[in-house]
Amino acid sequence: MKLFSWRKSQPGAKESVVLEETGNEYYENISARLGIAQVILYLALFAFVILAFFSNTSLITYQNFYHFFQDLNASAETVDVLQTDSVTYPTSEKQSFALYRQGLAVAGNHSVTIFTATGRQTVSTTISYQNPVAVGTGKYLLVYEMGGTQYSLYNSNTQMLAAKTDYPIIKAAISDSGMFAIVTSAAEYTSSVALYSSRFALLNRYNKSGYVMDVAINDGGTRVAILTSSPEGGGFVTDLMIAEPGKSEAIANTRVSNTLGLSCTLTSTGRIAVLCSGGVAYLSDHGELQFFHDFEGDIIAAAEVGEEGIVVACKKNEISEKNIVIVFDKTGKIVYNEVITEEVGQPARNGNAVFWVTDEGITRLNLKTGEKKFIECQTDQRVLLAVNETEVLLCSPQKAIYVDFGS
Repeated sequence: MKLFSWRKSQPGAKESVVLEETGNEYYENISARLGIAQVILYLALFAFVILAFFSNTSLITYQNFYHFFQDLNASAETVDVLQTDSVTYPTSEKQSFALYRQGLAVAGNHSVTIFTATGRQTVSTTISYQNPVAVGTGKYLLVYEMGGTQYSLYNSNTQMLAAKTDYPIIKAAISDSGMFAIVTSAAEYTSSVALYSSRFALLNRYNKSGYVMDVAINDGGTRVAILTSSPEGGGFVTDLMIAEPGKSEAIANTRVSNTLGLSCTLTSTGRIAVLCSGGVAYLSDHGELQFFHDFEGDIIAAAEVGEEGIVVACKKNEISEKNIVIVFDKTGKIVYNEVITEEVGQPARNGNAVFWVTDEGITRLNLKTGEKKFIECQTDQRVLLAVNETEVLLCSPQKAIYVDFGS
């Protein structure tokens, strides 16, 4: 670093100001050290790139680059105004529908079809599953054969993996990170959970003497939650195990309820939300039970468990036409709790909007204002998916129709 000082010219001469350069040893030393540090960082970066390249040579192929850019193109496709009111797909005896990257994925007995947000078909793959189930999320779409041994993973462009298990599949889950879990029966245990990385490598196997009812993985792939129910005293007790992928020791094992566990999820707040036949529980990411809402004997008519929280419709008995709709947010706070004078089915939530179907159509609830809006349409034998806060998809065996509630 250089400093400058001012001095006048010699006496008797015409007055002027001369700029004289002076040095500062302290700042020059700092500058030299920073220059050396910069060179070292560049060398370290270069070494890291070379090491990463040679450590993953099996992944650096023309095919992988092709799939990467094709998948990037499909996933980046956005839509402001829908280019279609519906999408059609092959009809099957058994079908499962899931939202995948703002588009639609359809798994049938003989095919898997994926559409982008604009309705453009990008994948159509042949399979042979007796009872297919599709689970959509960020990196991959997971399709498995419930009661069978087959499962497969897809991106927006192609099938990435097709595999088989040794025992029948009971359940499966996948996170935005691409980490996924397959729940099966086992020879020496009631249930077994195999946890895989986004590169399809086995990370952990959790063997359970009880029935694994559900498994959830957070978006970052840093937590896995396993919900297990076991017979006890003529009923069921439900426990939740929380673990860190790749670690052998569990973070926590917590008794959640003395009723049957149904589903669980890890919310973006880090809490774990659990739906049981007798109530809703929220736990911390270290397994501490923070909240339990008792249904007090009410029967669950319909429910959705997702990252936004839990939506549940209860009724007093099987023949009751009135439903109590309760909405829990990510933290466990009840943000809606009202009696609905109609039978509620298939709730779905997206952001601040909750949708549910009735025999005559679809209702949207705005959680911010409490306002409800109803659109009359055919809902029989159709699956409801919430695309965003204003649009839903109604999926029939032949096609999916967009229903727009406006602003």
